[in-house]
Amino acid sequence: MTARGFLRMTAGAGVGALALALTLTGCAAWAGPADGPPTEVTTVVDEALTEIRATPGVASVTADIRVSDGFAQSDKSPTAPDLWDAHFTVQADDSNVDVPALAVSVDSAAQNGTVSMSSVVRIPGEKGGADVSLSFSPPGIGVITSLDPEQMADAAVALRDLPGTLSVSVFQHGEPVGIEVESASVWADLTTTVRALPDFGSGALPAITLTSPADGSSEGSSLTIDPTSPGTGLVRFLAELSTDLAVTSVYFDGVDNRKDSAAWRPNLRVRVAALGDVEDVAGLLTELDDSQTQVDGLPLASFDVSLAPATATDSPETLTGYLGLPLGSAEPDDRLAGLPGATPPAVVDPADATTRIAGDLALVTALLDAAGDEAGIRGPASVTTTTCTGGSDEQVTGSVVIPIFEIADSADEAFDAITTAWEISGFSRSDRAMGTDFYSVPDGSLETLSIRGTAAGISINATAPCVRSR
Repeated sequence: MTARGFLRMTAGAGVGALALALTLTGCAAWAGPADGPPTEVTTVVDEALTEIRATPGVASVTADIRVSDGFAQSDKSPTAPDLWDAHFTVQADDSNVDVPALAVSVDSAAQNGTVSMSSVVRIPGEKGGADVSLSFSPPGIGVITSLDPEQMADAAVALRDLPGTLSVSVFQHGEPVGIEVESASVWADLTTTVRALPDFGSGALPAITLTSPADGSSEGSSLTIDPTSPGTGLVRFLAELSTDLAVTSVYFDGVDNRKDSAAWRPNLRVRVAALGDVEDVAGLLTELDDSQTQVDGLPLASFDVSLAPATATDSPETLTGYLGLPLGSAEPDDRLAGLPGATPPAVVDPADATTRIAGDLALVTALLDAAGDEAGIRGPASVTTTTCTGGSDEQVTGSVVIPIFEIADSADEAFDAITTAWEISGFSRSDRAMGTDFYSVPDGSLETLSIRGTAAGISINATAPCVRSR
């Protein structure tokens, strides 16, 4: 076992008094430097601690310094400052603190061009108000949403006094705001209240996740909503279902927050206490009417009902289906595909559709050829027109494997040249999974674009948006 080290630095009542303690925790597949982070890192963190501690309303602040995730793969010296991360935990004095001013101060202090810094600000709730946490962090790969501290603070202040709210968690890069509530029984009323807020659906409030804590036999439940999904009727039903004694947990997510092009539909997961309840609850879900299950522009939600883990047998019964449809029904042909938030299929006249498809064929072909030119060798590209999911629309798809090993021992330089050219053109990396990098195109001319290294060379796949003829 190789120990993973981190250094905790604490700023107490005396700003200059820093207590340092080197501790070890967990396991990892790397050998950390024996003498901990370099002085350049601890100095930067010390300065940030001092600045945060001097902010009015701060009761305490601590910092954890850890090696970054890329440490093991880096060929840099262990003393390189950019191989270390720092995380600050800030505790405010009380709920009367100036939340926007505190957020701005912490976010500003925890920024440095060399050391990656993140922070969480915790503000206690008093007199019926909810606890608040504000989480700041560097944007991830492909993330283009980054909120101002004032936006985050305003969102937290707007939500913390809502009836039944225990805590509010606001994040910096577009994630749903987390609201912990006393009970799922308040879901419906809170949904109506939040949807009436003028800024809900954008900025710091793109969506919210309502969670109710575990209590007795309940494992806790959660509901993620945006301005339209799920419908009010389904929210009320789920609130009632969550409080049923036969149900241990309900989880529903109707918000499309994917980071890749996988097909998607809303999903409801229900766990029950007894085997006999599986069929009963599934039966209720199949009997829902259109007013409870349908949301314009979104697929029908799927569901699965099974025994709670604490009571499950070796072969627990699980029933799956789609809300409002009989058990055993075929999957509706309505799943969303392509990049999240992608433009729906363009509706054009049949004559124009031919022109649009021809343009997409040329675009995808040019993209794949240009990638080969950047690499220094072209591969045999395949560009065709295929039928979209649903069987009626058409789209252009293309792929190529660039045989880079015919001219080079490594694919790294060619890979970097291709992706750099894409980024110069405005493409941004939106995700990485299983060795594949996914890119998004801001003008919507491509629905999907991915690149990965293989034993045969550099593999690239591109898909244009669907085109629907009238």
